[in-house]
Amino acid sequence: MLAFGRAYHQEHLDKQADGGLAFEMGREMYVHGLGIADIVSVFISPRKLVLHAFEMKIKDWRKGLSQAYRYKYYADAAYVVLPPDEAAKAEQSLMVFQTINVGLWAFDKKENCIKKIHNPRKDNPISNAAYKKAVACLSRHFKSLPVF
Repeated sequence: MLAFGRAYHQEHLDKQADGGLAFEMGREMYVHGLGIADIVSVFISPRKLVLHAFEMKIKDWRKGLSQAYRYKYYADAAYVVLPPDEAAKAEQSLMVFQTINVGLWAFDKKENCIKKIHNPRKDNPISNAAYKKAVACLSRHFKSLPVF
């Protein structure tokens, strides 16, 4: 999880340096009733905080998919991240990820490489109340987040 977090963080630091959105990252964010996302990233746009939640699994992509779907209640996008061999197995059921609009990524720790197999369509969180809870939780951890 930490190796993926570092690779993802570096990717977005590079984008931020090129004029991309400012962002923050956190680990193991708990939103009551919706589980604990392994990693949550917060992109700071002019009008809104955009949340992406990641569920990391070594195996059992189906369980990861179920967990990631719950994160859609508060996140703008949710992803399952697997090792390459497990991601290849999950990719055989790519239509399931596409249908419920959850991303599928592979992370190769040895190569420090993120392969984005499927990125979800841009979407809003399912629950505005859950989104507000998540933002409040993140605001306690990141004092630099603006209030909208």
